[in-house]
Amino acid sequence: MAGTEPTGHTPAVRISRVAPAQLSAYKSLRDEALRLHPDAFDADIESEQARPPESYLGRLGLGETRGGSFLLGAWLGQDLIGMIGLERQTQAKLRHSAELNSMMVHPAHTGSGVGLMLIEAAIAEARQALGLEQIVLRVSTSSQSAIRLYERAGFQGCGVLPHALKLTDKNGQARYFDKLTMVLIL
Repeated sequence: MAGTEPTGHTPAVRISRVAPAQLSAYKSLRDEALRLHPDAFDADIESEQARPPESYLGRLGLGETRGGSFLLGAWLGQDLIGMIGLERQTQAKLRHSAELNSMMVHPAHTGSGVGLMLIEAAIAEARQALGLEQIVLRVSTSSQSAIRLYERAGFQGCGVLPHALKLTDKNGQARYFDKLTMVLIL
């Protein structure tokens, strides 16, 4: 995807694939997302902070000849203000499906339309992948604004996994978060 100039609330934002040289910016935004929203991601900040930026190289989909695996970034000048990822399934019976993940918009830019721009760009890119038929995602049921955003993009809920995430605080108190599975048939 070459980069698109949106025609909405944020005309200066450019959406493009994240390149290997931009993985440090991706990791910084990812670490911030994990810190701010631990219930939104399966990964935990403690484990992920130790990873070097180049450990995310596989997420760029550079070796995927059929398409369907990539990271997109929302750029405001040289600053990465949002991101979204798609990871295509690799097993033969599942290759028609990909998982939307790593969705984050920097807090200073939430509510500006960047999230919808990222989702729409990811869907457009996914439609170019050979044999890709559906996109699946999981979102915390407590994040109603995220659910509404995905619904605006055409995703539909298809089931809830109770207690999908377990967060334990420093006192040993556990909090559980349910996840809604959503799907978009391409």
